[in-house]
Amino acid sequence: MVDPIHIPDEPRKELDSKDCVYPDVYEGHFSRLLIRRDEIIGRASKLAELISEDYVGKRPVLVCVLKGAAPFYSHMCEALQDMCQAFSTEFIRVSSYEGSETTGSVKICGGIDYDNIKGRDVILIEDIIDTGTTLSHLIPTLEREARPQSIEVCSLLTKRLDEKPKYQAKYVGFSIPPQFVIGYGLDYNEYYRDLKDIWIISEKGIKFGAA
Repeated sequence: MVDPIHIPDEPRKELDSKDCVYPDVYEGHFSRLLIRRDEIIGRASKLAELISEDYVGKRPVLVCVLKGAAPFYSHMCEALQDMCQAFSTEFIRVSSYEGSETTGSVKICGGIDYDNIKGRDVILIEDIIDTGTTLSHLIPTLEREARPQSIEVCSLLTKRLDEKPKYQAKYVGFSIPPQFVIGYGLDYNEYYRDLKDIWIISEKGIKFGAA
């Protein structure tokens, strides 16, 4: 496992949200800014470098776990292209959340052709790992149905919880506090995916998304 960048529990003094842009309708919906987009892009480049070193001479399949990982997936693909790393692409839709709580069950909604990853080295691109429930269900399913050569996970975020997650990714961008986060593909009831940066949601944001 690659050690993630640690985002502290307390607000980061060096982080200024004054020049952040977002739709006016979201005013007051954030508790605080957590990670800026430029930090994410920089971290994606570092993770791509590590992946390129591990897959020299190989052409892994990058599987985007929709919907949340889509922006991170795009930047990972661009960073790997800059490294001249060959890869192919696949997409899968998985859900384990309702509102701000994980349901404990996982729905795989299709979007992937198992034949395209059979016998291949697979890298799942995820947005966030908290309990690890999604991956603990998804990976055995892919192993059973597609029989890939290998499966690793690259996750933008991992959330620090009291209990150990059911799955730990090899490549991780940032370790974050146990707060519900939105933006950069991460949603609350399908709201806030359109934000450039990652924020902690406020009570007003939760009420708005629940309406």
